[in-house]
Amino acid sequence: MKLRPFIIAAALLLAQCGSVLAGTILPPGETAFFDNNGAPLSGGCAYFYVPGTFTPKPTYQDSGQTVLNTNPVQLDVAGRAIIYGTGTYRQIVKASPCGSSGVQIWDQLTAATDTSNTIFAGFSAGTPNAITVTAPAFSGTDGQVINYISSNTNSAAATLNPSGFGAVPIVRDSATGPQALTGGELVATNAVSMIYDATAGTFHILSPVTWPTTGGVPVGTIITTAAFNAPTNYAFAYGQAVNRAAFSSLFAALTSQQTGSLSSGSPIITGLADTTEIGNGMAVEAVGIPAGTFISSCAGTSCTMTANATATRTGTLTFFAYGNGDGSTTFNLPDVRGRYLPGRDNMSGTPANRITSTYYGASGGTLGAPGGSQSHTLTLTELPSGITSGGSIAGTASKAGNFIITQGTGGVLVNGAGGGGGVTAPQVGTASQSSTLDLSGTASVTSNNTGAGAHSILPPSIIVNYAIRLTP
Repeated sequence: MKLRPFIIAAALLLAQCGSVLAGTILPPGETAFFDNNGAPLSGGCAYFYVPGTFTPKPTYQDSGQTVLNTNPVQLDVAGRAIIYGTGTYRQIVKASPCGSSGVQIWDQLTAATDTSNTIFAGFSAGTPNAITVTAPAFSGTDGQVINYISSNTNSAAATLNPSGFGAVPIVRDSATGPQALTGGELVATNAVSMIYDATAGTFHILSPVTWPTTGGVPVGTIITTAAFNAPTNYAFAYGQAVNRAAFSSLFAALTSQQTGSLSSGSPIITGLADTTEIGNGMAVEAVGIPAGTFISSCAGTSCTMTANATATRTGTLTFFAYGNGDGSTTFNLPDVRGRYLPGRDNMSGTPANRITSTYYGASGGTLGAPGGSQSHTLTLTELPSGITSGGSIAGTASKAGNFIITQGTGGVLVNGAGGGGGVTAPQVGTASQSSTLDLSGTASVTSNNTGAGAHSILPPSIIVNYAIRLTP
Protein backbone atom coordinates (compact mmCIF):
# COMPACT_ATOMS: atom_id res chain seq x y z
CA MET A 1 0.00 0.00 0.00
CA LYS A 2 2.92 2.35 0.62
CA LEU A 3 3.88 2.15 -3.07
CA ARG A 4 0.59 3.63 -4.25
CA PRO A 5 1.50 7.32 -3.80
CA PHE A 6 4.74 6.72 -5.73
CA ILE A 7 2.88 5.03 -8.58
CA ILE A 8 0.38 7.89 -8.79
CA ALA A 9 3.19 10.46 -8.80
CA ALA A 10 5.05 8.56 -11.51
CA ALA A 11 1.91 8.40 -13.62
CA LEU A 12 1.38 12.13 -13.27
CA LEU A 13 4.99 12.80 -14.21
CA LEU A 14 4.68 10.67 -17.36
CA ALA A 15 1.44 12.40 -18.27
CA GLN A 16 3.16 15.76 -18.01
CA CYS A 17 6.38 14.82 -19.73
CA GLY A 18 5.06 12.40 -22.36
CA SER A 19 7.18 9.54 -23.71
CA VAL A 20 10.82 9.36 -22.66
CA LEU A 21 13.00 10.04 -25.73
CA ALA A 22 16.68 9.20 -26.26
CA GLY A 23 19.07 12.17 -26.10
CA THR A 24 20.76 13.42 -29.29
CA ILE A 25 23.68 15.74 -30.07
CA LEU A 26 22.42 19.28 -30.51
CA PRO A 27 23.52 21.07 -33.72
CA PRO A 28 24.98 24.58 -33.53
CA GLY A 29 22.36 27.22 -32.81
CA GLU A 30 23.62 29.31 -35.72
CA THR A 31 24.56 28.22 -39.22
CA ALA A 32 28.11 29.12 -40.27
CA PHE A 33 29.14 29.67 -43.90
CA PHE A 34 32.66 29.67 -45.37
CA ASP A 35 34.25 30.89 -48.60
CA ASN A 36 36.11 28.75 -51.14
CA ASN A 37 39.25 28.99 -49.01
CA GLY A 38 37.55 27.79 -45.83
CA ALA A 39 37.49 31.26 -44.24
CA PRO A 40 34.27 32.56 -42.59
CA LEU A 41 32.05 34.19 -45.23
CA SER A 42 31.95 37.55 -43.51
CA GLY A 43 29.06 39.73 -44.68
CA GLY A 44 27.97 37.15 -47.26
CA CYS A 45 24.43 36.29 -48.29
CA ALA A 46 22.33 33.10 -48.48
CA TYR A 47 19.41 33.02 -50.93
CA PHE A 48 16.58 30.44 -50.56
CA TYR A 49 14.29 29.35 -53.39
CA VAL A 50 11.81 26.65 -54.30
CA PRO A 51 13.94 23.82 -55.80
CA GLY A 52 14.48 24.18 -59.53
CA THR A 53 13.22 27.79 -59.60
CA PHE A 54 14.05 31.32 -58.57
CA THR A 55 10.80 31.56 -56.58
CA PRO A 56 11.72 32.75 -53.07
CA LYS A 57 10.93 30.30 -50.26
CA PRO A 58 10.71 31.68 -46.69
CA THR A 59 13.04 30.86 -43.82
CA TYR A 60 12.62 31.92 -40.20
CA GLN A 61 14.53 33.11 -37.13
CA ASP A 62 12.68 30.77 -34.75
CA SER A 63 11.55 27.14 -34.71
CA GLY A 64 7.92 28.19 -34.40
CA GLN A 65 8.33 29.91 -37.79
CA THR A 66 6.79 33.18 -36.65
CA VAL A 67 9.70 35.58 -37.39
CA LEU A 68 10.66 35.73 -41.07
CA ASN A 69 14.21 36.12 -42.26
CA THR A 70 15.02 38.45 -45.10
CA ASN A 71 15.72 36.80 -48.43
CA PRO A 72 18.66 36.81 -48.95
CA VAL A 73 19.70 36.14 -45.37
CA GLN A 74 22.48 38.56 -44.41
CA LEU A 75 25.43 36.82 -42.70
CA ASP A 76 27.29 38.52 -39.84
CA VAL A 77 31.02 39.28 -39.72
CA ALA A 78 31.67 35.66 -38.72
CA GLY A 79 29.61 34.32 -41.64
CA ARG A 80 26.81 33.16 -39.36
CA ALA A 81 22.97 33.44 -39.24
CA ILE A 82 20.00 31.83 -37.53
CA ILE A 83 18.01 29.96 -40.19
CA TYR A 84 15.00 27.70 -39.66
CA GLY A 85 13.00 26.12 -42.46
CA THR A 86 10.89 23.18 -43.56
CA GLY A 87 11.20 20.91 -46.52
CA THR A 88 13.69 21.29 -49.36
CA TYR A 89 15.31 24.50 -50.63
CA ARG A 90 17.50 25.69 -53.46
CA GLN A 91 20.29 27.54 -51.62
CA ILE A 92 22.58 30.03 -53.39
CA VAL A 93 25.40 31.45 -51.30
CA LYS A 94 27.39 34.54 -52.38
CA ALA A 95 30.30 36.49 -50.97
CA SER A 96 29.98 40.15 -50.09
CA PRO A 97 28.78 42.37 -51.65
CA CYS A 98 25.39 40.68 -52.09
CA GLY A 99 23.60 40.93 -55.40
CA SER A 100 24.66 40.35 -58.97
CA SER A 101 28.23 41.51 -58.30
CA GLY A 102 28.80 39.02 -55.48
CA VAL A 103 30.94 35.95 -56.13
CA GLN A 104 28.84 32.78 -56.01
CA ILE A 105 30.15 30.21 -53.56
CA TRP A 106 27.62 27.48 -54.35
CA ASP A 107 24.15 26.70 -55.73
CA GLN A 108 22.96 23.53 -54.01
CA LEU A 109 19.85 21.82 -52.65
CA THR A 110 19.42 21.64 -48.90
CA ALA A 111 16.67 20.27 -46.66
CA ALA A 112 15.41 20.66 -43.12
CA THR A 113 16.91 18.14 -40.68
CA ASP A 114 13.73 17.53 -38.70
CA THR A 115 13.29 13.77 -38.57
CA SER A 116 9.58 14.03 -37.78
CA ASN A 117 7.11 14.05 -40.69
CA THR A 118 4.13 14.48 -38.38
CA ILE A 119 2.49 17.88 -37.95
CA PHE A 120 -0.31 18.79 -35.56
CA ALA A 121 -2.38 21.61 -37.03
CA GLY A 122 -4.98 22.21 -34.31
CA PHE A 123 -8.57 22.89 -35.35
CA SER A 124 -9.40 23.05 -39.04
CA ALA A 125 -10.92 26.10 -40.72
CA GLY A 126 -12.43 26.82 -44.13
CA THR A 127 -15.66 25.10 -45.20
CA PRO A 128 -16.84 21.50 -44.73
CA ASN A 129 -15.57 20.50 -48.19
CA ALA A 130 -12.72 23.03 -48.66
CA ILE A 131 -10.71 22.54 -45.47
CA THR A 132 -7.78 24.71 -44.42
CA VAL A 133 -5.28 24.13 -41.60
CA THR A 134 -2.32 26.04 -40.20
CA ALA A 135 0.70 23.84 -40.92
CA PRO A 136 3.68 25.95 -42.04
CA ALA A 137 5.99 22.96 -41.60
CA PHE A 138 4.22 21.15 -44.44
CA SER A 139 6.44 21.24 -47.52
CA GLY A 140 4.77 18.77 -49.86
CA THR A 141 7.27 16.03 -49.02
CA ASP A 142 6.07 12.52 -49.71
CA GLY A 143 4.92 10.81 -46.50
CA GLN A 144 4.30 13.92 -44.40
CA VAL A 145 1.43 13.45 -41.94
CA ILE A 146 -0.97 16.17 -40.81
CA ASN A 147 -3.13 15.65 -37.73
CA TYR A 148 -5.95 18.04 -36.87
CA ILE A 149 -9.33 18.33 -35.17
CA SER A 150 -12.17 18.61 -37.69
CA SER A 151 -14.39 21.65 -37.20
CA ASN A 152 -17.01 20.48 -39.72
CA THR A 153 -18.51 17.36 -41.24
CA ASN A 154 -17.92 17.04 -44.97
CA SER A 155 -20.92 16.55 -47.23
CA ALA A 156 -19.17 15.63 -50.49
CA ALA A 157 -15.69 15.36 -52.02
CA ALA A 158 -13.24 17.48 -50.00
CA THR A 159 -9.82 19.13 -50.20
CA LEU A 160 -7.19 20.11 -47.61
CA ASN A 161 -5.08 23.27 -47.94
CA PRO A 162 -2.22 23.45 -45.40
CA SER A 163 -0.97 27.03 -44.89
CA GLY A 164 -1.63 28.19 -48.43
CA PHE A 165 0.10 25.19 -50.06
CA GLY A 166 -2.93 24.71 -52.29
CA ALA A 167 -6.13 22.69 -52.22
CA VAL A 168 -5.18 18.99 -52.24
CA PRO A 169 -7.88 16.34 -52.87
CA ILE A 170 -8.60 14.02 -49.94
CA VAL A 171 -9.15 10.33 -50.69
CA ARG A 172 -10.00 7.29 -48.64
CA ASP A 173 -8.53 3.87 -49.40
CA SER A 174 -10.77 0.95 -50.33
CA ALA A 175 -10.52 -2.59 -51.65
CA THR A 176 -10.52 -1.19 -55.19
CA GLY A 177 -8.09 1.68 -54.59
CA PRO A 178 -8.32 5.30 -53.45
CA GLN A 179 -11.79 6.83 -53.69
CA ALA A 180 -13.00 10.44 -53.50
CA LEU A 181 -14.96 11.34 -50.39
CA THR A 182 -18.74 11.35 -50.71
CA GLY A 183 -19.79 12.84 -47.37
CA GLY A 184 -19.66 11.95 -43.69
CA GLU A 185 -16.08 10.69 -43.58
CA LEU A 186 -14.71 13.71 -41.66
CA VAL A 187 -16.96 14.31 -38.66
CA ALA A 188 -16.99 17.55 -36.64
CA THR A 189 -14.89 17.38 -33.41
CA ASN A 190 -13.24 14.10 -34.48
CA ALA A 191 -9.45 13.80 -34.73
CA VAL A 192 -8.27 13.31 -38.31
CA SER A 193 -4.93 12.03 -39.56
CA MET A 194 -3.81 12.24 -43.20
CA ILE A 195 -0.66 11.25 -45.09
CA TYR A 196 0.50 13.09 -48.20
CA ASP A 197 1.06 11.19 -51.47
CA ALA A 198 3.37 13.45 -53.49
CA THR A 199 3.14 11.30 -56.62
CA ALA A 200 -0.66 11.41 -56.85
CA GLY A 201 -0.95 14.83 -55.23
CA THR A 202 -3.51 13.62 -52.69
CA PHE A 203 -4.01 13.25 -48.95
CA HIS A 204 -4.95 9.72 -47.82
CA ILE A 205 -7.01 9.46 -44.64
CA LEU A 206 -5.18 7.38 -42.01
CA SER A 207 -7.94 7.76 -39.46
CA PRO A 208 -10.82 7.48 -38.97
CA VAL A 209 -10.98 4.17 -40.82
CA THR A 210 -14.67 3.41 -40.28
CA TRP A 211 -16.49 4.87 -43.24
CA PRO A 212 -20.19 5.54 -43.68
CA THR A 213 -21.46 2.38 -45.36
CA THR A 214 -24.63 0.63 -46.44
CA GLY A 215 -23.74 -2.98 -45.85
CA GLY A 216 -21.53 -3.78 -48.82
CA VAL A 217 -24.04 -2.88 -51.56
CA PRO A 218 -22.17 -3.14 -54.90
CA VAL A 219 -21.19 0.02 -56.72
CA GLY A 220 -23.70 0.80 -59.48
CA THR A 221 -26.70 -0.57 -57.56
CA ILE A 222 -29.84 1.57 -57.88
CA ILE A 223 -32.15 1.73 -54.88
CA THR A 224 -35.55 3.27 -54.28
CA THR A 225 -35.72 5.80 -51.47
CA ALA A 226 -38.61 7.84 -50.14
CA ALA A 227 -36.18 10.27 -48.49
CA PHE A 228 -35.59 13.85 -49.60
CA ASN A 229 -31.81 13.32 -49.82
CA ALA A 230 -29.66 10.54 -51.24
CA PRO A 231 -27.99 8.26 -48.66
CA THR A 232 -24.26 8.50 -47.96
CA ASN A 233 -22.19 7.08 -50.86
CA TYR A 234 -25.20 7.47 -53.18
CA ALA A 235 -26.45 10.12 -55.61
CA PHE A 236 -29.81 10.63 -57.27
CA ALA A 237 -29.59 9.22 -60.81
CA TYR A 238 -30.67 11.94 -63.26
CA GLY A 239 -28.08 11.54 -66.02
CA GLN A 240 -25.46 13.88 -64.54
CA ALA A 241 -21.80 13.64 -65.51
CA VAL A 242 -19.26 12.57 -62.85
CA ASN A 243 -15.47 12.32 -62.86
CA ARG A 244 -13.94 9.09 -64.16
CA ALA A 245 -10.90 9.18 -61.86
CA ALA A 246 -12.81 10.12 -58.71
CA PHE A 247 -15.40 7.37 -59.26
CA SER A 248 -13.23 4.74 -60.92
CA SER A 249 -15.13 1.78 -59.46
CA LEU A 250 -18.44 3.13 -60.73
CA PHE A 251 -16.86 3.86 -64.13
CA ALA A 252 -15.79 0.21 -64.37
CA ALA A 253 -19.30 -0.94 -63.41
CA LEU A 254 -21.22 1.23 -65.89
CA THR A 255 -19.00 0.58 -68.91
CA SER A 256 -18.01 -2.49 -70.87
CA GLN A 257 -14.40 -2.77 -71.99
CA GLN A 258 -13.74 -5.36 -74.68
CA THR A 259 -11.07 -6.16 -77.21
CA GLY A 260 -12.13 -5.52 -80.77
CA SER A 261 -10.67 -4.83 -84.22
CA LEU A 262 -11.05 -1.70 -86.35
CA SER A 263 -10.33 -1.14 -90.02
CA SER A 264 -9.59 2.38 -91.21
CA GLY A 265 -12.45 3.77 -93.31
CA SER A 266 -14.92 1.14 -92.08
CA PRO A 267 -17.67 1.54 -89.42
CA ILE A 268 -17.55 -2.15 -88.48
CA ILE A 269 -16.05 -3.41 -85.20
CA THR A 270 -15.20 -7.11 -85.31
CA GLY A 271 -13.97 -9.73 -82.87
CA LEU A 272 -16.03 -8.64 -79.84
CA ALA A 273 -16.57 -11.23 -77.12
CA ASP A 274 -20.14 -10.27 -76.14
CA THR A 275 -22.58 -7.93 -77.88
CA THR A 276 -25.79 -9.04 -76.14
CA GLU A 277 -25.96 -5.83 -74.05
CA ILE A 278 -24.64 -3.45 -76.71
CA GLY A 279 -26.96 -1.72 -79.18
CA ASN A 280 -28.22 1.36 -80.95
CA GLY A 281 -27.37 4.70 -79.32
CA MET A 282 -24.57 3.43 -77.06
CA ALA A 283 -21.43 5.63 -77.05
CA VAL A 284 -18.11 3.96 -77.84
CA GLU A 285 -14.53 5.18 -77.35
CA ALA A 286 -11.13 3.87 -78.43
CA VAL A 287 -8.00 4.93 -80.25
CA GLY A 288 -9.03 5.16 -83.90
CA ILE A 289 -12.70 6.02 -83.21
CA PRO A 290 -13.78 9.66 -83.77
CA ALA A 291 -15.23 11.57 -80.82
CA GLY A 292 -19.03 11.52 -80.66
CA THR A 293 -19.35 8.06 -82.24
CA PHE A 294 -22.22 5.75 -81.29
CA ILE A 295 -23.26 2.17 -82.02
CA SER A 296 -26.06 1.81 -84.58
CA SER A 297 -26.48 -1.99 -84.52
CA CYS A 298 -24.83 -5.24 -83.44
CA ALA A 299 -24.99 -8.84 -84.65
CA GLY A 300 -22.94 -11.79 -83.49
CA THR A 301 -19.43 -10.61 -82.62
CA SER A 302 -19.61 -7.40 -84.67
CA CYS A 303 -21.12 -3.93 -84.24
CA THR A 304 -21.67 -1.09 -86.70
CA MET A 305 -20.76 2.46 -85.68
CA THR A 306 -22.16 5.81 -86.79
CA ALA A 307 -18.70 6.86 -88.07
CA ASN A 308 -15.79 5.20 -89.84
CA ALA A 309 -12.67 4.19 -87.94
CA THR A 310 -9.63 6.38 -88.53
CA ALA A 311 -7.07 3.66 -87.86
CA THR A 312 -6.59 -0.06 -88.38
CA ARG A 313 -5.85 -1.69 -85.05
CA THR A 314 -6.90 -4.25 -82.45
CA GLY A 315 -7.24 -3.07 -78.88
CA THR A 316 -9.52 -2.12 -76.02
CA LEU A 317 -12.83 -0.41 -76.74
CA THR A 318 -15.06 1.14 -74.08
CA PHE A 319 -18.86 1.05 -74.42
CA PHE A 320 -20.97 3.46 -72.36
CA ALA A 321 -24.50 2.37 -71.44
CA TYR A 322 -25.60 5.76 -70.09
CA GLY A 323 -23.37 8.32 -71.83
CA ASN A 324 -19.66 9.15 -72.01
CA GLY A 325 -19.79 12.66 -70.51
CA ASP A 326 -17.28 15.03 -72.07
CA GLY A 327 -15.59 12.15 -73.88
CA SER A 328 -12.41 12.17 -71.80
CA THR A 329 -12.68 12.92 -68.06
CA THR A 330 -16.36 12.30 -67.19
CA PHE A 331 -19.16 9.80 -67.77
CA ASN A 332 -22.90 9.87 -67.15
CA LEU A 333 -25.06 8.23 -64.53
CA PRO A 334 -28.35 6.63 -65.64
CA ASP A 335 -31.19 9.11 -66.14
CA VAL A 336 -34.20 7.47 -64.45
CA ARG A 337 -36.33 10.61 -64.05
CA GLY A 338 -39.96 9.62 -64.65
CA ARG A 339 -38.99 6.12 -65.77
CA TYR A 340 -39.71 2.56 -64.73
CA LEU A 341 -36.86 0.02 -64.70
CA PRO A 342 -37.79 -3.12 -66.67
CA GLY A 343 -35.40 -6.08 -66.76
CA ARG A 344 -33.20 -6.50 -69.81
CA ASP A 345 -35.03 -8.85 -72.18
CA ASN A 346 -31.98 -10.95 -73.06
CA MET A 347 -30.29 -11.31 -69.67
CA SER A 348 -29.95 -15.06 -70.27
CA GLY A 349 -28.35 -14.45 -73.65
CA THR A 350 -31.57 -15.35 -75.45
CA PRO A 351 -34.38 -12.78 -75.88
CA ALA A 352 -37.58 -13.52 -73.97
CA ASN A 353 -39.43 -11.19 -76.40
CA ARG A 354 -41.48 -9.68 -73.60
CA ILE A 355 -40.09 -6.21 -74.43
CA THR A 356 -39.61 -5.68 -78.16
CA SER A 357 -38.80 -2.61 -80.22
CA THR A 358 -42.26 -2.79 -81.84
CA TYR A 359 -43.94 -1.58 -78.66
CA TYR A 360 -41.04 -0.29 -76.52
CA GLY A 361 -39.59 1.89 -79.27
CA ALA A 362 -36.05 0.61 -78.64
CA SER A 363 -34.32 -2.71 -78.20
CA GLY A 364 -35.25 -4.44 -74.96
CA GLY A 365 -31.82 -6.09 -74.98
CA THR A 366 -29.66 -2.95 -75.02
CA LEU A 367 -28.50 -1.89 -71.56
CA GLY A 368 -29.57 1.67 -70.84
CA ALA A 369 -31.94 1.95 -73.81
CA PRO A 370 -34.85 4.34 -73.04
CA GLY A 371 -38.33 3.64 -74.38
CA GLY A 372 -42.05 3.58 -73.71
CA SER A 373 -44.48 6.47 -73.20
CA GLN A 374 -46.92 7.75 -70.59
CA SER A 375 -49.81 8.06 -73.10
CA HIS A 376 -51.04 6.69 -76.42
CA THR A 377 -53.47 7.72 -79.18
CA LEU A 378 -55.30 4.82 -80.84
CA THR A 379 -55.18 4.36 -84.61
CA LEU A 380 -57.89 2.66 -86.75
CA THR A 381 -55.77 -0.47 -87.07
CA GLU A 382 -55.76 -0.80 -83.28
CA LEU A 383 -59.59 -0.82 -83.00
CA PRO A 384 -61.22 -4.26 -82.54
CA SER A 385 -63.52 -5.60 -85.30
CA GLY A 386 -67.36 -5.45 -84.95
CA ILE A 387 -67.62 -1.84 -83.71
CA THR A 388 -70.76 -0.07 -85.09
CA SER A 389 -71.86 3.54 -84.98
CA GLY A 390 -75.42 4.96 -84.81
CA GLY A 391 -76.77 7.56 -87.31
CA SER A 392 -79.31 8.10 -90.12
CA ILE A 393 -79.45 8.72 -93.86
CA ALA A 394 -82.06 10.49 -96.02
CA GLY A 395 -83.07 9.86 -99.63
CA THR A 396 -85.94 10.11 -102.22
CA ALA A 397 -87.61 7.11 -103.91
CA SER A 398 -89.45 7.29 -107.28
CA LYS A 399 -91.18 4.75 -109.53
CA ALA A 400 -90.13 4.61 -113.13
CA GLY A 401 -92.31 3.52 -116.10
CA ASN A 402 -95.55 4.36 -118.04
CA PHE A 403 -98.98 5.21 -116.60
CA ILE A 404 -100.88 2.13 -115.60
CA ILE A 405 -104.71 2.01 -116.12
CA THR A 406 -106.66 -0.39 -114.03
CA GLN A 407 -110.35 -0.91 -114.78
CA GLY A 408 -112.69 -0.67 -111.88
CA THR A 409 -116.38 -0.20 -111.16
CA GLY A 410 -117.48 3.25 -112.06
CA GLY A 411 -114.20 4.52 -113.39
CA VAL A 412 -110.43 4.06 -113.74
CA LEU A 413 -107.53 4.52 -111.36
CA VAL A 414 -104.64 6.30 -112.94
CA ASN A 415 -101.26 5.80 -111.19
CA GLY A 416 -98.56 8.15 -112.33
CA ALA A 417 -94.82 7.80 -112.27
CA GLY A 418 -94.67 9.78 -109.06
CA GLY A 419 -97.15 7.49 -107.34
CA GLY A 420 -99.48 10.39 -106.68
CA GLY A 421 -103.20 9.58 -106.16
CA GLY A 422 -105.82 8.61 -108.68
CA VAL A 423 -108.65 10.15 -110.78
CA THR A 424 -112.01 8.79 -111.85
CA ALA A 425 -112.55 8.11 -115.62
CA PRO A 426 -114.75 6.01 -117.82
CA GLN A 427 -114.06 2.37 -117.78
CA VAL A 428 -111.62 1.36 -120.53
CA GLY A 429 -110.39 -2.05 -119.67
CA THR A 430 -108.21 -3.99 -117.35
CA ALA A 431 -104.43 -4.16 -116.97
CA SER A 432 -101.87 -5.08 -114.35
CA GLN A 433 -98.16 -4.41 -113.72
CA SER A 434 -95.61 -5.17 -111.01
CA SER A 435 -92.37 -3.28 -110.44
CA THR A 436 -89.25 -3.28 -108.17
CA LEU A 437 -88.12 -0.21 -106.17
CA ASP A 438 -84.35 0.39 -106.54
CA LEU A 439 -82.46 2.81 -104.25
CA SER A 440 -78.76 3.37 -104.91
CA GLY A 441 -76.07 5.91 -103.83
CA THR A 442 -73.59 6.65 -101.03
CA ALA A 443 -74.09 7.81 -97.46
CA SER A 444 -71.60 9.43 -95.02
CA VAL A 445 -71.78 8.39 -91.36
CA THR A 446 -69.93 10.44 -88.66
CA SER A 447 -69.41 9.04 -85.15
CA ASN A 448 -70.43 11.43 -82.39
CA ASN A 449 -68.87 9.60 -79.42
CA THR A 450 -65.05 9.85 -80.06
CA GLY A 451 -62.53 12.68 -79.50
CA ALA A 452 -59.28 11.40 -81.14
CA GLY A 453 -57.30 12.23 -77.95
CA ALA A 454 -54.48 10.37 -76.20
CA HIS A 455 -55.18 8.25 -73.14
CA SER A 456 -52.95 7.43 -70.15
CA ILE A 457 -51.21 4.07 -70.01
CA LEU A 458 -49.61 4.63 -66.60
CA PRO A 459 -50.47 2.26 -63.76
CA PRO A 460 -51.42 3.65 -60.33
CA SER A 461 -48.16 5.11 -58.97
CA ILE A 462 -46.44 7.14 -56.26
CA ILE A 463 -43.37 9.29 -56.91
CA VAL A 464 -40.12 8.37 -55.10
CA ASN A 465 -36.38 8.92 -55.67
CA TYR A 466 -33.91 6.52 -57.29
CA ALA A 467 -30.32 6.66 -56.01
CA ILE A 468 -27.22 4.94 -57.38
CA ARG A 469 -24.30 3.65 -55.29
CA LEU A 470 -21.20 5.72 -56.17
CA THR A 471 -18.36 4.28 -54.10
CA PRO A 472 -17.55 1.03 -52.27
